[in-house]
Amino acid sequence: MLPEAARQSESALTFRLARPDDGQAMWALVRAMGGLELNTAYFYILYCTDYADTCLVAEQDGELAGFVLAHRPPGRQDALFVWQVGVSPDFRKQGLAGRMIMALLEQQAQPVRWLEATVTPNNTASRRLFSGLARRLNANCDIAEYFKAEWFPGDDHAPEDLFRIGPFDIESINA
Repeated sequence: MLPEAARQSESALTFRLARPDDGQAMWALVRAMGGLELNTAYFYILYCTDYADTCLVAEQDGELAGFVLAHRPPGRQDALFVWQVGVSPDFRKQGLAGRMIMALLEQQAQPVRWLEATVTPNNTASRRLFSGLARRLNANCDIAEYFKAEWFPGDDHAPEDLFRIGPFDIESINA
């Protein structure tokens, strides 16, 4: 068997919008990798069905390398809210999360002017990801308290800050 780096270079990653049958693979990836909040399998399948046009998967040789689950919040149709980003351990530290989000922004039929996500204060990787995307999009990145820890049941959920990036014009950035 080839080393992982060699296998990754054999064929390119492909990005595509999600399909309902991707939900199971997303759930399995999150469950196996840990670190992300595991939602029910139903949740992943629902996102890949009802929000397929705002969810993206990255594949290599038919295997899931990563995914982005997102939706357009009611009343903010010019925004894309990123719910969850998952990257297989074999593809980490290669900028895949940022590339997937940029690819998703580029594939939107309706223009997106704002990118939003919630991030816990201790999630350094996600904070870097969204701050880096703001720079890449040449846009402001406003960070504000959003969900308080006491709103979550139990004692083990940190608060969530809202990252709101924009406004931007993806077409002028890619020109």
